[in-house]
Amino acid sequence: MPSVNDVYNQLLAVNTNLTNLTNAVNNVTTAVNQVNNTLNTGFGELVTLGNYTNQALYQNDQQNVTMICALEHISKNTCALLNESVIQTTLQTAMASDIGGLKGMIATAHPGAALEIERLAALKAQIEVCCPPKKPPPPCDYAPCPAPKPIGPPPQVGGVILQAQPQTQSK
Repeated sequence: MPSVNDVYNQLLAVNTNLTNLTNAVNNVTTAVNQVNNTLNTGFGELVTLGNYTNQALYQNDQQNVTMICALEHISKNTCALLNESVIQTTLQTAMASDIGGLKGMIATAHPGAALEIERLAALKAQIEVCCPPKKPPPPCDYAPCPAPKPIGPPPQVGGVILQAQPQTQSK
């Protein structure tokens, strides 16, 4: 039969083991809490970055709308200019030959009038040197498309960055 000292020593050993077990459980609890905090922080940072990404995509969409608007202005104006240039080229070509013919007829039929036209042209040129005629306003008044407001830099999130450890292959 075991003595009282044997039982006492056994109780001390059990108590020591129980203390060690309690310490180990406390260490595991601390580690679990650290992992939980890290995960909470990481998920919060992921949400923050996801929100910024959504804002950046929306900003990009708004910039695309602005660029499409500007391209529509350019294409409309280019088409109008091309149409007008064809009309003007046709008219100027016809007018050039007509004016040359009229000038010749006037000079032949009315030499005095032809000289008067040349004198008036020279006088007009002198006047325009000191007092040039006002230029008409341009037909196209560019209005820029509205640009979206910038969203600013991405958020700076810190937190623990876990790096994958190299795995060793067992054979």
